[in-house]
Parts: sequence; C-alpha cells; structure tokens
Amino acid sequence: MKKIYLFLIIILFPLLAFSAELDYELEKPQKLFVGTTFKLHVDITSAVSDSIFSTQNDTLDIFILKNIESTEEIINDTKTTLLDLTYQPFDTGEFTFPELEFAVKTADSLKILKTREFILNIESVIADSTESIKDIAAPLSVNLKFFDYFIPILLIIIIVFAIKYLIKLIKNSKKEVVTPEVVDDRPAYIIALELLNNLKKDDLIIKGDFLNFYFRVSLILRLFIELQYKINSVEMTTTEIRANLILDDHSEKSKILKFLAYADMIKFAKAIPAISDSEKTLFWLEEYFLSFEKMKITVETDNA
Repeated sequence: MKKIYLFLIIILFPLLAFSAELDYELEKPQKLFVGTTFKLHVDITSAVSDSIFSTQNDTLDIFILKNIESTEEIINDTKTTLLDLTYQPFDTGEFTFPELEFAVKTADSLKILKTREFILNIESVIADSTESIKDIAAPLSVNLKFFDYFIPILLIIIIVFAIKYLIKLIKNSKKEVVTPEVVDDRPAYIIALELLNNLKKDDLIIKGDFLNFYFRVSLILRLFIELQYKINSVEMTTTEIRANLILDDHSEKSKILKFLAYADMIKFAKAIPAISDSEKTLFWLEEYFLSFEKMKITVETDNA
C-alpha cells in the first residue's frame, strides 16, 4: 500500500504544483465557424497589492472581443486574477490570433506578461446536423465480471484519498513559507529607463503596433511619476494627474500632460501617427528620464 501511495504522489505532484505567473487556455468547439464564439481563459498570479492592466490589440476586425469576465481569488497572500475573454470571428480562412499583453504593476516596478500567438481555422458553413452516422455493424455485447467493476472503483477511491492528502500537505507547507517582500529601492529614473529599454527591444514602431506602443510609454511615464512624486498616477486619468501633480517647474508639468494627452488620443481615438512622431515620442521620454540622472550628478558634484 505504501508503494501505491508513493507512485500516486509521484504522478500527481506535478499537477498540483504552483502555477506560473501567467497561464492561459483556449476553449472552442472542435470546428470553428463564422460567428461562433470561443473563449480564452487567462490566469495571472501576482501579489495581492499588484494591479493588472490589459493592453489594447488591433485584430484587423477578424476577431471581435464580445465580453470580458474578471474574478479574483486570494489564497495565502497570493492573488490569482481570472479573465474570461469571449471572441467572435467574422471572416473565413486560417488566421493567426495575436499575442495578448498584460501589464502587472507592483509597488515599484512594471512587468509585461504575454500569451502566445496561435492559429485558428475559421470555416464558413456548418455541417447538416440532421445527418446521422450509421453503424457498420451491430453493437457487440460485453460480459463484465466482478473484478472488472471492483478494481477501477478501488483505484478511483485510492486516487481521491491521495489527492485530498496531497492538497492538505501542500496547504500546510504554504502556511509555513514566508515570502519576504522585495522592494526595488533604485531611483525612479533608473527603473523607468530599464522598462523603456525593454520596450525598444519589442520594435513596436517598426511593426506598426502603435496602440500597444503608446499604451506602454504612457504606462512607463505614469509609473515614473508615481515613484518620483508619490501620487497614484498609474490608476489616474490624465485629468486626475493634472489636478494631483504639484510641480514647481510648470514647464515640466505642461510637457508631461501634453505627452499623456497625445498618448490618450492614439489609444482611444485609434489615430495612426507617423513613424517619425513615434520615434520623437520615444526620444523625448528617454531624454526626460536621463535629465534626472544629470541632475543627480550635478548635485553630487556640488556637494563634493
């Protein structure tokens, strides 16, 4: 009996292990037709204090987002955000469903989590469901004996008890583990520059993905303002930032608000900017962050 328990634990343990930071699952019929909905279930595991934002995606009007359902579960200081996204295709053929991006904002940083692209084949005509499949031969009778029933039932009972035991064991082990809070105490401009460099590597301007580009640069600037000037700007609108951001340098505040307003226009009005304008936007933001590094060097030189 001990060997059976050990064998079941080895098999079932990977299924009960702690999930990754982002997991997703596609739920769709065996065949997908025009107008038939399908779902994408996204699970994001993060700290309780983290905020999660989804970026906007231009799907070329092939996959229309019909509904979003969001729920949260908090277990042992870990928050799991469950997102059910319902899509509906409106064209036939083989299409690539684009990757989805989710921004996880911690107390002092920002992390981008992504799903992967996948291929969907959309058909145009639903088969006639009135046609029944005819059997080639008559069904065969099978005579089952006592042990044919007893052994499967016994295995099911053993598996159920093993699962309950493992769940209890894992819950108790989680209670004993205390995860220390990691705080990034680097200056705000260094954190922002690091996020900006990661954004450059994605080449969103070259790809023409202006919606995600302006969503990301706007979010990076808002995070910098929150870390530098101690206001909750990531979750504020541009109008709220205008009212709550108090700066001695009115020129700096004016440039920040102009930047955010332009990004909002691209994100919500879906305007298509010139590539040169987007490159200037990236250049200005980088120079703005670097100005704080120069300011720090000047202060240290004066105090030396």
